[in-house]
Amino acid sequence: MTSNRAAFARAVRDETRLLLTRPWDAFVAFGLPLILLVVIAAMFAPGVIRQSPAAVVDHDRSSFTRAAVRNMQASSGLDVAYAPATLDEAMALMRQGKIFSFAYFPSGFTAGAFRQPEQATVYFNGAFQTAGALTALNQSAAIASAAAPALEERARQMGVPATALSPPDVQVSIIGNPQLNFELFLGGLLGPGVLHLLAACSAVLAVGRLMQGKSFRPFKIAHGGRTTAALAGHLTPHFLIFTLWGLAWIVWLCGFRGWGVAGSLPLLMLGMAALMAVSVALSALLVAVAGDNDLAFSATAIYSGAAIAFSNGTLPLDHGPRFAQFWSDVLPYTHYLRLQTSQMVTDGAKPAAVHDLLILCAVTLGAFVIAALAIRWRANREPKVEALTFPLPTDSVTGSFAATFVGIVKARPVASLLLLAVVLYAFYYPAAYSGQSATGLPLAVVTSSQTATTRTLVEDLNASHAIEVAAVASSVEEAQNLMKRGVVDGIIVLPDGFETSLARGAPDGVAIYLNGGYLVRVTAIGKAAAGAVADVIRKRLNGLPEVARAASLTPSLKQVSLFNPTEGYGDYAVPAVSIVILQQTLLLGAGVIAAIRRETAAPVLRLRSRLGLWLALTVIGALSSLFYFGFVFWVQDYPRAGDLIGVILLAPLFSAAVSALGLCLGGLFDRHERVLQVLVGTSAPLFFLGGTAWPHFMMPQPLVWLANLFPSTAGVQAFVKMNSTGASLSEVAPEATVLVVLVVIYGLWLLAPDLRTIRQRQVTAQQTSS
Repeated sequence: MTSNRAAFARAVRDETRLLLTRPWDAFVAFGLPLILLVVIAAMFAPGVIRQSPAAVVDHDRSSFTRAAVRNMQASSGLDVAYAPATLDEAMALMRQGKIFSFAYFPSGFTAGAFRQPEQATVYFNGAFQTAGALTALNQSAAIASAAAPALEERARQMGVPATALSPPDVQVSIIGNPQLNFELFLGGLLGPGVLHLLAACSAVLAVGRLMQGKSFRPFKIAHGGRTTAALAGHLTPHFLIFTLWGLAWIVWLCGFRGWGVAGSLPLLMLGMAALMAVSVALSALLVAVAGDNDLAFSATAIYSGAAIAFSNGTLPLDHGPRFAQFWSDVLPYTHYLRLQTSQMVTDGAKPAAVHDLLILCAVTLGAFVIAALAIRWRANREPKVEALTFPLPTDSVTGSFAATFVGIVKARPVASLLLLAVVLYAFYYPAAYSGQSATGLPLAVVTSSQTATTRTLVEDLNASHAIEVAAVASSVEEAQNLMKRGVVDGIIVLPDGFETSLARGAPDGVAIYLNGGYLVRVTAIGKAAAGAVADVIRKRLNGLPEVARAASLTPSLKQVSLFNPTEGYGDYAVPAVSIVILQQTLLLGAGVIAAIRRETAAPVLRLRSRLGLWLALTVIGALSSLFYFGFVFWVQDYPRAGDLIGVILLAPLFSAAVSALGLCLGGLFDRHERVLQVLVGTSAPLFFLGGTAWPHFMMPQPLVWLANLFPSTAGVQAFVKMNSTGASLSEVAPEATVLVVLVVIYGLWLLAPDLRTIRQRQVTAQQTSS
């Protein structure tokens, strides 16, 4: 009788042989992770946004505004590429995506700026919030820097001492990521998340091919009844391969890129291994319990594909919708990311990281045990042969068009992608961002004494929507310990005698420490904390007439978020993510149709039938797009219908490109499950390649060319601009042109065999006639 050790060893050998000898298995294990990690590394290598295109509308044309423009041109973060004559021209540039922000100086600004409340305004594109907000911040800093000398001169003329105009310096320190570098933040977020999904998909097919007709009886017989040991053996190569990929990514970020490990490297490595272990164990569980590969892949895409969104790594969910909070706590990736951030970035408390590690290990063990029990149960069942077909007439446009709709309803794997997934993701994914903005983020205030000023500061902080004071500490060490334990995300340190120094006009500095592991939290806490400190200072200065009078002469500067006035994270992320969802569901659905026909040796479709199939999928994709841009965006109140006619005209073009690509790719796979195994893991990188969260001008040009091979890249740019900014079809002409080119390229690829046949027949006919 076979021993457990022998069954385990045999399963390891069998699975390893498959991974090394079957091309698609080898590609998923070795080729695809390398490709995606290289893309992620190249995409975020610049780290910090520099030379962001901006504009200045200068109706004042004064020495002050010229100084402000010089400061902008000297800033490494700005490229003042345009000087439009009017606000309308500047808005048109923004709608076209040529600039991300512009400063507006009204006529007579300088003449009134130091005598009456006049205002300069910096407008930024809130639909592309990452680049827009950072560009606006740099323009605002340049304007403020130009104003300082003029204000000092005006105060001197009034006889106000320079010290009286000096507010306390606010020193902001970012713990773990002082440069606010996106390579560390997004690279650390996206790399492990993609590997988590790839490992899960690879393991689904590994366990799924052990099952025949919803039964594991042949698997049980082959391994002498030692199904549990054999299951562990089949999962082990996938666990080891993707763990090594994860460790390689850590070496890349922390070693070659020089980010280092702030905490415990062994604990970080164990966390990566635990993430891959739970990935393969949950895959085994889903296959064994569902008894269906397609259903297991769908469940994997749901829990792992959206894990990054629900991980608290982007928009924090601490005070978000209850479902989002619950689902975030359930997902394994949330616990891994918390462990990684604490040990890689911020040197967090090790007991908290160990707690997350133990959770991952417990879920792995539980999932594996339940999977093993379910396999034993299914091993007692007789296999049931299930016929999976997608019949189409071989030479009829209308027949193939109509049969496609019938086939979608009857073929469960296709229906789940083109119908159920479209509806499910319309409401599931946005749930992570329904809170729109970071709220209730915990903060600690360090003060040695409770004074009226410190009490006012605490009240102002608690009044902020973004943050709340979770603790008032007596020492920096006490507050830093709270941050390491994850109790607070930021610290404000008020120096001894702060109120006294403020009153005498020579205030000491205020220190603000922020957790650099989560850039969205840093932004929210930093803005709220700085605003509260400034408000306390303003209230105190109101008691000093000369100082208040001089301070009121400062030029007023306002930032305005266009196309996303609330600066909501959902209003910024969901419109772009929706394009990727629409592409992936249609791409996978079309690919599965083509793969099913190849898998079942269905008759080859001629030109007319291929056209009918392509047309039907294009109609389905266009209707799905309009369902999102119309009904879904309306229900969830996302930006929509800025140019409704343009959206209606462009949706079929986008769908035609996607469906043609899906049909072409699907024909390459030996079985329909391969479509999901290979393509599901590309979703998150494709979102970032779309250029909303990370702008194209910061990516290497060859990578931008590669990104444009996917319809989602031009689709994201075009539909976000039309839905959110109101851009017209003519203003998104470059993106529309890309989609037209893709339709032609992928259409020719799809129809190439038939076109060659037609050409050969024409040549033969000419030779016969001659």
